Amino acid sequence: MRRKRVARCRNGHHEAACFLHERIDPVSLLSAIFAFSGLVFVVRPSFLFASESTVASWDAVGAALLGALGQVFVFITVRRLQGVHALVIVHYFMLSSAVVALGWVLTVQKTFVVPSGFAEWRAIVGCGLFTFLGQMFLTRGFQLEKAGIASVMRYFDVVFVFIWDSALLKERINHWSIVGAAMIVSSAVVIAVRKMKQRV
Repeated sequence: MRRKRVARCRNGHHEAACFLHERIDPVSLLSAIFAFSGLVFVVRPSFLFASESTVASWDAVGAALLGALGQVFVFITVRRLQGVHALVIVHYFMLSSAVVALGWVLTVQKTFVVPSGFAEWRAIVGCGLFTFLGQMFLTRGFQLEKAGIASVMRYFDVVFVFIWDSALLKERINHWSIVGAAMIVSSAVVIAVRKMKQRV
């Protein structure tokens, strides 16, 4: 039994199973792997899609990996704090963000840029408002559902991003992105339908 648990801990998708001892059924696991494969088609990393002209910066890749690692522990911690109201967790998240941002401005950046114009203020206020709402619902979602299953739904971030890129920024949608989005959506539907059947 211990060997099985250690083996599962080595897989990035099974942090929840490792630390929270939450059981991930085989269908949900396969759906998660299928969704991750769809994510690869949407992102199209240069080392797999050599024909892509964009080359990712190592700084960007490293920052993304550190961000993903940090989110893993956030998801697990939020799952542990099921008895704490989501607004309380989000409050401390934003308080920590404000303190770290202020420290960065004072010690590293050493300049504070005030937005000029209504368009910039509207974008900043809108970003803050929607970030708050998104974080609150995300926190509540991880409190209600297993961390391993709920994390699969985060793959929708990539789908929505390229949809908005196309609708608002008029960027061309690659056919591989459509394939990847369909894979992610289908995986999420399979997990959602199974959860509904289990609750009936």
